[in-house]
Amino acid sequence: PGAGHGDRGLPATVPANAVRWLAVADFRVRVLTLRAPEPRAVALYFGGNGEDLTAAMWTMQQLVRYGFEVICAEHPGYGTSEGSPSVTTLLATADAVARDARARADELRVPLVVVGSSLGSFCAVHVAAEGRADRLLLRSPPSTLPAAARARFGWLPIGLLLRHGFDNLTPAARVGCPALVVHGDADVVVPLSAGRDVAAALPRGELVVVPGHGHNDLELGPDGPVGAALRAFFDR
Repeated sequence: PGAGHGDRGLPATVPANAVRWLAVADFRVRVLTLRAPEPRAVALYFGGNGEDLTAAMWTMQQLVRYGFEVICAEHPGYGTSEGSPSVTTLLATADAVARDARARADELRVPLVVVGSSLGSFCAVHVAAEGRADRLLLRSPPSTLPAAARARFGWLPIGLLLRHGFDNLTPAARVGCPALVVHGDADVVVPLSAGRDVAAALPRGELVVVPGHGHNDLELGPDGPVGAALRAFFDR
């Protein structure tokens, strides 16, 4: 496959068997799995704009520290994954990898935590709205793509995405599992008001506002600014 958004090689420390190809419709995407010993949950992570698997490893490694087995599918057209990014291809990829992650969680008899960051929140909310998640965690989610574009156009993966109906608010109403939204109050890419709207649309949603943090510096690790809130959320 040809290079896409953010094409970077994975570190040599990543075992070869940690990466596989997943067939989605008429294209394939790369999937990376990082495992904690005796995982207490499976986390399915959907990255933000520009996150190939190498970039996604930063958040994946933070989630492993909670004792999770973490699975991430690269967005179509990112890294070396095939296809082009659109509502149809991103959500089709989300459905395909969610089936695998749900089966893995059931095999281990542990919960499935679905995590979405920024652009990836559209995938995460979609999966949770389909009833596949036991917990939903969103970092800096837009409410809709046009709203995010009005706030700051430059974060979009490609201008053509404006033609597509990325929307978190409509499917959020169908999410039955507990949900947590974390959002920095200094985010100039996706404003805090969007996170508030998404949290309010989730029937069991809660919002954690993180003072002084923006869009790209909000860590999810146990020692980070939302570590205590995440531990409490995961331990319920």
